[in-house]
Formats: sequence, structure tokens, C-alpha cells
Amino acid sequence: MALTMHDCKVLDAQWATTDLSHRFTPGEPGVLYMDANSIGPMPLDAPARMQQILQQGWAMARRRSWSELDWLDQPHSLAARVAHLIGAEPADVMITDNTSVNQYKLLRYALSVQKPRRVVVMERDVFPSNRYVAQGLQSAGLVDLRLVDDMTQLDAALAPDDVAVVSLSHVDYRSSVRLDMATINARVHARGALSLWDLSHSAGAVAIDLRGSDSDLAVSCGYKYLCGGPGAPSLVYVHPRWADGAWPAVCGWMGHADTFAFDQDYRPGAGPSRFLVGTPPVLANAAFSTAAEIWREVDPQAMDARHRSLTDTLIHLLDTQCAGLGVMVESPRVHAQRGGHVAIRCVDAPASAVAQALVASKVIVSARKPDSLRFGVHPLTTTHTQLWQVVQALAQVLQSASWRDPRFSGPTI
Repeated sequence: MALTMHDCKVLDAQWATTDLSHRFTPGEPGVLYMDANSIGPMPLDAPARMQQILQQGWAMARRRSWSELDWLDQPHSLAARVAHLIGAEPADVMITDNTSVNQYKLLRYALSVQKPRRVVVMERDVFPSNRYVAQGLQSAGLVDLRLVDDMTQLDAALAPDDVAVVSLSHVDYRSSVRLDMATINARVHARGALSLWDLSHSAGAVAIDLRGSDSDLAVSCGYKYLCGGPGAPSLVYVHPRWADGAWPAVCGWMGHADTFAFDQDYRPGAGPSRFLVGTPPVLANAAFSTAAEIWREVDPQAMDARHRSLTDTLIHLLDTQCAGLGVMVESPRVHAQRGGHVAIRCVDAPASAVAQALVASKVIVSARKPDSLRFGVHPLTTTHTQLWQVVQALAQVLQSASWRDPRFSGPTI
């Protein structure tokens, strides 16, 4: 039976204790935000925190801020507040740089640890930036890149026993297909390789267990579900068994074992602290800290359960309210196989045009080539009632064919 608006309100009442939307800015009145997989909502106290840093730190204390405020400790303290979301210990995580830079650093680190192995296995259709990083290393003559179409080809790619690291996205950025981390790690380790996971489309949306799944290395952006703000720093994870395995690819003073000794020679810091390079981005870290304060209180299992209820509801509404309108759910229907967002394909309409028509209807979604329309469901702020409204708007766009308007024919981000 099709869910009604009343049914969705009942579900919201059942999940009321896990709704933290009051901790975030609601955005523009009347707008429904389904783009948490692109940028998460802003914590309410982010502006005040930023203003405090500007006034108390930059304007008044200036250089004294490095010793009087928490600026130097931010990469560690922020990591400690969010590590539980990815199933890691605080000492195994660092907040620094961005996802692509950290992808580079961890690939190089894995290659150093795994010498003389130099093969990197990666999915052909992984998020392009990840592939570009590996291609750059290949162009420099540092790695041999071996691409696979999907996980059915993984064992064959590993068979020569020359693979240093298998670099995978936990969740496909288009379809939201989630890989079985523990099973794949076991296959990778059986061939003597390391695993490197990109958690950008799962961290802060679904439960992750890096330690329990025996993952070796991981990165994740901080601005999607984690709500760290535009350009937020990235997470770096290193399993303790590899924490002191090699020098980092980029040796900077903040990653030195004794930062202010100003030694002539580099000595890597302990564990993931060696992946710090230059001065921390204090303003970006301050924005991230407002989200980290919220995440520190969140139980990952409760978050995961709420996200399951939301995305299961969304899929049910798509099936029932858009029946006969050419809507195909592209994401897995089993929650354990699905990441943070739900992707659909509209058989008779290009995803980009439908996305722009929805934005004009005050429903913010995103499209990705070749033809994926993505609904980024945030587990802390999205409600079941909002999902009912979103699918109603989608049905209206398709029924009216408003997506055919020439103003929706251009490219979209």
C-alpha cells in the first residue's frame, strides 16, 4: 500500500529522538534540500564560531593564538570527535588537507610500505579525481595502474601477487552501491595487498567499521554528510599496524615528530600525525568543529537505523507515487548494500533537465553522468514528511513535462 503524508508524519514521530535538525540551519524557507551527498547542512553555531575565531584570534591575539587557542590541536581534536563514525580509534585518524591530496599521500604511503610491489588496482568508473591521482603517479613512473570494471574482476586483478594496494570507493558516487568492506578486505589481504577506502559517500550517513572490517587505509571528505562546510578538511585513517611503516609522501613541519624543534633533518611524527604537512586551515577547521561537536553525541548505529528508515521510505514512495512515470530506482533496495544517497533514472527524461526542473520547484537534488539523479538523504536532518513532498514534486515535474523547458537544457553541477 502507498504511504500517505499522515503515514510519514507517524514515522517522524517514531524517530523524533534521532532528529537533530534543530542543531542545523533550515536553509531557505520552503526549500527541500536533498543534496547532503554534495554539501551537508550548516550547524547553527557555525557563524558565531567563525566570528569568534576572527575577533578573538586573528584580530586580537594574532600570533599568540597558536599557543593560547586550539589552532594547532585541531587536526587531532576534530578527529577524536568523529572517529567513532567510521569505526576507528581517535589515535588512528587525522583531519587534514582534502580528499584528493590525502588519496595521493596514502597511495604513496602504501607503495612505500609494500615495496617492491607497485601495482594499484582501482575501479574504472571510480570518482574521477581518485583515478586522476593514480594516473598522475603512473605518468611519473611510480605505479602500474590496473583497472577493473567491478568486483567480479577483483580476484583476477589480484592473481599475479604483484598488487601493492587496492583503492576503492566504499559507495559509488552515482548509483550509491555500497561494497562489502570486510569481505573485500579479506580477499585483498589474502593476496598480500593493502586496502584503501574512500568513504566520502558513506561517512556520516551509514555505519562504518574500519577496525572491525580490518581495513588498512581510508580517506573521506568532510563537507558532505559530515557537514564541515564548503572545502572542509578531509579525514585520513591508518590502521595501527601500518602507522609507522614508512615516511609520508609529503614531509612537512607539522608532520615532524617535534614540530617546534626546527631540526635540520625530518623525523616523521607518530601514526597518522605524520600526514600533516603545513599550517592547519584554522578557519575551515573552526567551521568543521561546529559539526564535530554534534557528531560527538551521535550513536552510529542509531544514525544508520534512521537512515535506513528514511531511504527505505524514499524508495517506497518512488515506487508508488511515480508508478507509470518511467522512474527506475538505480540504487540497491537492501540497506546494507546502499550508501548515503538514493539514485534514480528517468527513462523518458534526462537526469540533468529533471534536476534543474526540481531545483526550480525548490527541491535541491543533483545529477551525475551518464544519467543518474541523486537524492542525498541526511540522517540527522531529513524527515519522512519531506521525502513525501520531494517525491510529489518529482511526480509533478514528470507528469507536466516541465523538464522540457529550454532553460533546463544546459549543464548542471
